[in-house]
Amino acid sequence: MRNWIKIVLSLVMVMLVGCGFHLRGEGGSFQFPYKKSYLQCANVIICSGLQRTIQAENLTTLVKNKESAEAVIIITNEQTSRDANNFNSVGQISGYLLTYQVTAQVYTPKGDQIGNDIVVQNQMVMAYNNSLILSAQQQEETTWDQIHQNVINSLIRRIVYSHPLLISPNVTESK
Repeated sequence: MRNWIKIVLSLVMVMLVGCGFHLRGEGGSFQFPYKKSYLQCANVIICSGLQRTIQAENLTTLVKNKESAEAVIIITNEQTSRDANNFNSVGQISGYLLTYQVTAQVYTPKGDQIGNDIVVQNQMVMAYNNSLILSAQQQEETTWDQIHQNVINSLIRRIVYSHPLLISPNVTESK
């Protein structure tokens, strides 16, 4: 029986490795197309998380002044909304749609914009129970953290692939 379990576990591991499964933090082998970047995002909620992710993944070197950077990344136009999404049979809110959106621009140190504005948005529906206020608050905080991390990941990918040398002239932008 133990041999059978070992065989099944070995097959599962081989399948996971074969299909491209990677542990978190492993296998994300892309870099910013800029060796040195300046990040400007003063009052944006995701600013510290974005800085931590860039530094933890060694995507680029974040410099303190614009003049020594190859690219200046400015994060602006942050929008957050929490809208009623579902109602129960007595008319109370039973779910919210949480939405977070930011806009980023990438500039040269001289002030010329590289590519178009990068707009990243993420939404999640959160179930809500009015009788469990503390639990709902914790769930909402967790959901916002997930949304922010999703936006950070999408923003990084979009910045990486916004470099003019990585954009194919034959690819049309999808909406």
